[in-house]
Formats: sequence, structure tokens, C-alpha cells
Amino acid sequence: MGPVYGLHRIDLNLLPQLAALLEHRSVTRAAQAVGLTQPAMSNALQRLRRTLGDELLVRVGRQYVLTTRAGALIEPLNLILETATSQVLAPPTFDPATSERTFRIAASSASALTVLPLLNATVAESAPGVRLHLEAPESAMDLTRSEATADVALLPDTMPTTLPRERLYNESWVLVADADNDRIGATLTVDDLSRLPHAVFEWEGGRVGGQQALARMIPDLDVRMVVFDFLMIPPVVSGTHMIALLQRRLAHHLAARHGLRVMESPVPLPTLGIDLVWNPRGATDPGRAWLREQLVRAVH
Repeated sequence: MGPVYGLHRIDLNLLPQLAALLEHRSVTRAAQAVGLTQPAMSNALQRLRRTLGDELLVRVGRQYVLTTRAGALIEPLNLILETATSQVLAPPTFDPATSERTFRIAASSASALTVLPLLNATVAESAPGVRLHLEAPESAMDLTRSEATADVALLPDTMPTTLPRERLYNESWVLVADADNDRIGATLTVDDLSRLPHAVFEWEGGRVGGQQALARMIPDLDVRMVVFDFLMIPPVVSGTHMIALLQRRLAHHLAARHGLRVMESPVPLPTLGIDLVWNPRGATDPGRAWLREQLVRAVH
């Protein structure tokens, strides 16, 4: 049995009384400090002497002095009581203005590029000491495990989870093509979707709802390139005749850098929902609650 589990044999209520006795070196003044009667404090002193195997206070003349053992107890005892008060008994607090905490966010690169620049601007202003750490989306699957490191995760609405979730933002789809693609007119047509080669995103063998809807409308879709990351679509489409679906915010963020045109889809496509997901065991943590608030504020 470890030493911690042996504490059940000790009355921990005696620790504040011991601290008062060591500080005041007087049964009467110690009793007044903790709100006990003098006989009750005298009884507590006797119990402490038996528990610790030391006299603790010995009379010299008309006053009490501490034994060597009692003097050595002052610092660790104060540390124990301060820790219990500030970290166990007191409700948790979080001050973004002074915090130097690191928050970890699990997200795909596409979601991260959409959200993190906005979040970073918000955090830099209100919490200059806070650090943000981006983790791979796979770590979001481990949020329920005790060794999980991510504080929150950004997951598409199609990814199931038993954890609490709320909609962070909805993303619509656009199509991107090279700005010099001469096979496209002023606007994109259904015939263009069928005729032109496509680059598509797949993750673990699956495609997002917008691509699934497009494939149902055009069963013979000419897929020439499959990528595992939406951020790979702009560079692989650039300089080719391919077109590709891309999230609207991401497309407008990357189009100029890669020389792309951003075009509306000629057919209706379902939106992509990005959800904010967290572990319920951290629901009472004011720091994580603050982080979730900042994420919502960043995208609205």
C-alpha cells in the first residue's frame, strides 16, 4: 500500500490545528485562530503528539518553544495547506490577460488554415501569453483517453463521436481552376463538370458530402488526381486543365497565391459543417471554456 492511501488512518482535520499551534506557539492563541475552545485545542495537541511521535511544543519557563521536529514541519505543512486551498478547495480560475498556458487544438490543415489565423489574432490581443499548439486530426480520436493531449478538436459533421459537439461554422463549396484554363468560359456549366478532369480529396477512402453529391449527379466524373489534404488541391490544379471542389474560405485564401479562379458550382451541393468537439471531463475548466468561446468568436 502506498503512503498516500495510508492517510485514511489519520485525521486530516488536525493539520490546520497543527499549523496554528506551530505559528502561535500557544494553545490559547491557536484555539482562537481556528475557532476552537482551549480544551478542544489541548486535545488536538495531544492527538498530534501521539500521531507524530513528538512533543511538538515544550514548555520552557512561561512559554512554549518548538521541538526540532516541529520546526522542520512548518514549511511542508504550509505548502500542503496552501496547495489544498488554492488547487483543491478553491474553484478553478483562468485569467487570459496573465495566463501563459498552452492550448492544443486537433484539426485538419484545411480547418486550421481557416480558423487559426483568426483565432491567433483574437488571442494575441486578449491573452498575449497564451500559446496555441496544432495537433494532427488523428489525435481528436483520443480525446476520451486519459493520456489525450488535445484540449479541443475541429471535426467535420460527418465524423461520428460520442463527445459533446457544437457547430463552429458551415462551409460552402466552390470550384477552383487555373486562371489560364482555356477550356472554361465566363461561368462553369454542368457540361464543364462532366467534360473536365477533376482533382478530388479522399480521407481513409471516403469523400466529403459535396464530392459525393457531385459524383451522384455525374457518375462518370473524370478523376485524374486524388489527394489526402485539401491544401494540396490548389498547387496540383494550378497550371493544368483540372478543376476541383474546395471550401469557399480556403479557396479565396489560396487562389491568388496559386493563380486560380474561384467559381460557383452550377449544381447545388450540401454544405460542410465543422464542429467544435471537447472532452466532458474538461467541461468545468475555465481555460478550455475560454478557448471554445474564442474559437466561436474567431469565425463569426
